[in-house]
Amino acid sequence: ILRVLGENTIAVRTKAMKCLSEVVAVDPSILARLDMQRGVHGRLMDYSTSVREAAVELLGRFVLCRPQLAEQYYDMLIERILVW
Repeated sequence: ILRVLGENTIAVRTKAMKCLSEVVAVDPSILARLDMQRGVHGRLMDYSTSVREAAVELLGRFVLCRPQLAEQYYDMLIERILVW
């Protein structure tokens, strides 16, 4: 899924984020992985609104449940808010 997040097609990246959200629903701890953080960060800064929305939705669903994840993703979310 992480590999597909870098595809050129917006619909593919959006679906990949939604699939990733389903995987994280089963095991939220995978959001702590460095490769996951990089993948999500890249999509938070995506030029496509739908991809960015899917990334924010993913974090919104799980960061509140796991406060330690909030610390890991805080800077990314702030950057996302300030850049756009």
